Amino acid sequence: MISKRLFRILTFGLLLIFSGNISAQYIITGRVTDASNGDPVPFANVALKGKNIGTATNFDGVFTLRTKVLSDSLFASFVGYKSRYKVITQSPGTQTINFQLESANRALEEVVVYSGENPAFRIIRGVIANREKNDRKRLTAYEYDSYSKMELDVDNISAKLREKKFMKKIDKAIEKFEKIAGEDGKPVIPTFISESISKFYYRESPQRKKELIEKTNVKGVGVHDGGFISQLVGGNLLANYNFYDNYVPFFGKDFTSPIGDNWKGNYKYFLSDTTEIDGHPCYEVEFDPKRVQDLVFTGKMWIDTTNFALVQIDASVGKGANLNFIEKIKIQQELERTSEGAWLPAKTRFLIDIEQITKNSAGMLLKMYISNRNFVVNQPKPLSFYDLASEIAEDAKEPDPNFWKAARFDSLSKQDLLASSLIDSVRNIPVVKTYVEVAEIVVSGYKRFRNFDIGPYINAIAFNKLEGMRLRLGFRTNPDFDKHWILRGFVGFGTNDLRAKYSGEIDYLFSKKRWTMAGFRHTYDVERIGLTQELIGDNKLFYAFTRWGNFSGAFYRRENEFFFTKEPTKGLSFTVALTHRSFDPLFRFQFRENPELGKDSPVKDNYDETFFTFETRFAKNETFIMNGNDRITLDTKRIPVITFRYQRGFKDVLGGNFDYHKFTLKAYQTFRLGTLGRSAYTLSLGYTPSTLPAPLLFPHLGNETFFYNRNAFNTMKYFEFVSDKYASIQYNHSFEGLVFNRIPAIKKLKWRLVASANVLFGSQRKENVELMQEGKPRPFESRYLDRYGFDSLDPSVPFVEVGYGIDNIFKIFRVQAFHRLTYLDHDKATPFTVKASMHFQF
Repeated sequence: MISKRLFRILTFGLLLIFSGNISAQYIITGRVTDASNGDPVPFANVALKGKNIGTATNFDGVFTLRTKVLSDSLFASFVGYKSRYKVITQSPGTQTINFQLESANRALEEVVVYSGENPAFRIIRGVIANREKNDRKRLTAYEYDSYSKMELDVDNISAKLREKKFMKKIDKAIEKFEKIAGEDGKPVIPTFISESISKFYYRESPQRKKELIEKTNVKGVGVHDGGFISQLVGGNLLANYNFYDNYVPFFGKDFTSPIGDNWKGNYKYFLSDTTEIDGHPCYEVEFDPKRVQDLVFTGKMWIDTTNFALVQIDASVGKGANLNFIEKIKIQQELERTSEGAWLPAKTRFLIDIEQITKNSAGMLLKMYISNRNFVVNQPKPLSFYDLASEIAEDAKEPDPNFWKAARFDSLSKQDLLASSLIDSVRNIPVVKTYVEVAEIVVSGYKRFRNFDIGPYINAIAFNKLEGMRLRLGFRTNPDFDKHWILRGFVGFGTNDLRAKYSGEIDYLFSKKRWTMAGFRHTYDVERIGLTQELIGDNKLFYAFTRWGNFSGAFYRRENEFFFTKEPTKGLSFTVALTHRSFDPLFRFQFRENPELGKDSPVKDNYDETFFTFETRFAKNETFIMNGNDRITLDTKRIPVITFRYQRGFKDVLGGNFDYHKFTLKAYQTFRLGTLGRSAYTLSLGYTPSTLPAPLLFPHLGNETFFYNRNAFNTMKYFEFVSDKYASIQYNHSFEGLVFNRIPAIKKLKWRLVASANVLFGSQRKENVELMQEGKPRPFESRYLDRYGFDSLDPSVPFVEVGYGIDNIFKIFRVQAFHRLTYLDHDKATPFTVKASMHFQF
């Protein structure tokens, strides 16, 4: 029999034991990352196996799970990844368990609803109904402080590539990086890493944006200076995504938003859970594409249950989408509510994984992280403040690590620190430097030296009937030479005509903020009627190929030009120029000096012209970034770009032979046609009331090459038609994957259907026709080639051609057939032709 005292002692001891077990708490912490690149996986589910106990990772992939009971293992899961289980230590206290998740092909199962509709539909409708009060566009302006981090890596390194000599030199560093990525991580080689502190400003009406880069730290293989790159590393100009828009644009593509107006026709939805995000009770909604080939997302989003605002989103585009060279695209965004009710992006991650071009090469991985804070809303700046979209402070370059430790919004991970040290090792390897230089030449067309660049290489050599082998060497100075003075030019020589060609230009850049430049150029070269660079435009590849072959319609041209250009306000620019040109044709050409005398008129086979040019260009919301002493356009928000030009010719000024007036107006626009794809058109109008030789009128751009040219009439011959007044429209449409994505056997090829139509109305006045008729006979030198009639169009019958074809063949080729529908009885008309082109696109 146990005494009462002993019983009390045993009872007290048992209570202590049980109370200890009841109060014991297990804490599990860790981080969930992507096994392919080591990046965090935000919003992943982490839970005990067999228990209804779990949590979710934050935006940095970190989780903390507190529980009073355990199971044998912990698992992590997320949309688009394979679930992973790990064993738990069965002892009280804190333990750390990290997960590396591998990507998985996932198809969301259809949800069968026996009564009523899918409950997720009500939530999406609520988001759209409340879009106006939650979308940042309701704000008149906003600004914030921003920290951005960007990294560019080489990934998907093939086994054969790793056997290369230069790869073995950095093998030890790669092994270290693999360990940081995790036991299931894949090797990546960082080649560029940057971070920046900036202030971002946005104004809604009229739309303006500006990023002021205050501090940068840029380190990378092949990085010459921080000017151009530092404007990109700010991040907010490139990755300021807004899912409330119907389409989320990047890299020239439009991805349908899961909360846009076209949601129901493109996505499947599943209401998977309700959870709390930073104090906001949220619906957790999964979304999957109805057709994986379409430009749509897969992922999860968290919607506030009270105001239906988007709080967080994790959206991915997989390899199955109709994109080229893309393994994966991922956008993760966390939004914060402002004092006015609208939500702004607080944190954004963007990742694009570019696949291996060949099985024995490597891919590329671009990662960007942006953290924003200190939001200020509805306090717009003056319009002039936004003139320069990206601006870098004079003392922006800051390599001091102590500064960045205090300035970063978020501390660097071990992987970030190792990436920075690895770049120092990689960029000093000679063969790596060589590869980078070759890549730079391919992209820019120039070989860079200390103060100048040599190129472009596409114009370095050509073969044609007139010049034989044409050799050309060009150059331009870069900012290392001078930040205001710019020199450029070329020298060329033909082995047949034995004539030297040359050009020299000197420019002075007064202001980058309000783009202001003046200059003078002198050129002597051989050109072709209607195929000069000012008529062809920016299609440099097509212009280079026009210098090959028979070279019909050629003439020598000597040119002197003074010009001045200025952008007084954002989107509006003016250019004025005074030009003298000579025209010395290499084909049978003549015009009547006194047309009123008819055939008795003396004729002339060359001329000089002196003219003044005024040009204005309007491109609303166009954004530029600086590239040395040049600038590169980013976009015009799909608003028409309008160009007006007036030319005034002066007789007897600097030897000019004609007085004339000439007017042209052009509008170019690209726009989305909903689910049908993307269209682009060029509308052109031209008029001259003056009597002039045909080359000074409007020779319409034909195309006798095998290469497709968007700006040309592809079934028209060179110089076939000339007008003194005309109107034309050139319309091109890409259906993207709308048609071929729905054909089972073809959709894997990722072909894209394209169509086009070109219509031209034009005519010549009687005086201009008679001017080009023969006068008194005149002997022609043997060097002259064929004579061209420069025929007129019937003002009541337009020139019409239509085309159709397939783009994205083997990811780079476009083949398009064209039918000529009118003027089929014209001399040597081309009723049908096939053109091809090659271009790299996503």
